[in-house]
Amino acid sequence: MHAIIALLFAITVGFAFVEDRLKENQKVMILIGYVVFMVFFATTKSIENTADALMYEYFFYKNDDLVIQYTTEPTYIYLSRMVLALGGTISVMFFIYALISIPAKMKILYSTTPFVFTALMIYIPVYFELHDMIQIRVAAAAVFLLASLIPLSEGHKWRATLLILCAILFHYSSVVYLPFVLVGNRKLSLTARIIIAALFPVCFAMYLLKLDLISLIPTLSSSIGYKIEQYKESTEKGQWDELRPLYANLYYVSKVAMLYVCLYFYDFLTEKHRMAPILITLFSVSVLFLPAMATIPVIGSRVSDLFGLVDCLIFTFLLYLVEPKYWARIAIAILGIYMLIYNIAYTEYFT
Repeated sequence: MHAIIALLFAITVGFAFVEDRLKENQKVMILIGYVVFMVFFATTKSIENTADALMYEYFFYKNDDLVIQYTTEPTYIYLSRMVLALGGTISVMFFIYALISIPAKMKILYSTTPFVFTALMIYIPVYFELHDMIQIRVAAAAVFLLASLIPLSEGHKWRATLLILCAILFHYSSVVYLPFVLVGNRKLSLTARIIIAALFPVCFAMYLLKLDLISLIPTLSSSIGYKIEQYKESTEKGQWDELRPLYANLYYVSKVAMLYVCLYFYDFLTEKHRMAPILITLFSVSVLFLPAMATIPVIGSRVSDLFGLVDCLIFTFLLYLVEPKYWARIAIAILGIYMLIYNIAYTEYFT
């Protein structure tokens, strides 16, 4: 599995370094090839050797179980019933989710950045492997979350809200995007940027001191409190411990550095990219939330990853700032290679 993803990444690096010379119809044809391959790869993955796949299979066949109905999004439950009624297997579910997720993401990336293959150098080793291959419900929700940013950047808040509600039907955690409908594509003031820059040392201090936001906010219901206690207990037992300390994770360190770059060149970037304000706002949350939830890394990483969906677009901003552009692409390629190695060495996505 890792070898195939590494090969796909290597091909992507090659396209990234020549994409400025590719015609639009050539880019489209190449992306169609990506979609066909990635959907096939995500559909035919090994159930026994892919993380979460057996769990999805269990939910698929036990979709009438009350506990599963209560904890699993309705889209997965009803799709499971439809597929079973037609005599399908779990592989059909993988195909449906891949078909919802991958083509739409390719189209969104193509329509939101002129550097689509550079963006894929982040997307493939990070989010294709984590979401499309593993967390398929999040992968489907991510389509609607990313799509919501387009009308949000154009001031169409009701359309963005509808897309986020669709995302929630695929994964409940998508609800964290709703407050940002009120923010929209509004530019951050200089004061707001200074506050964000100052917040990182505070959040990192919380990380080092093992404090978290939840401990500072009164629990609103016993069910939420119980769930949080479960997460804390699993963390203490090592079941959800972070893979490496944040300061030893090059990808996270790079995100922190990129956040400060975005804040420093904010005005320039907002002139270059129409969606830069909302992208940088969400990216800021992704960077800050992870250390702010030090004692419950499962919540920290999941929420951070949801907001981190914009990573692949944010890192393409380097191409507006660095000349010649190939230096920026080299840096992004190195980061992608690091994530490939990191996933092999420190995760158990595939066995």
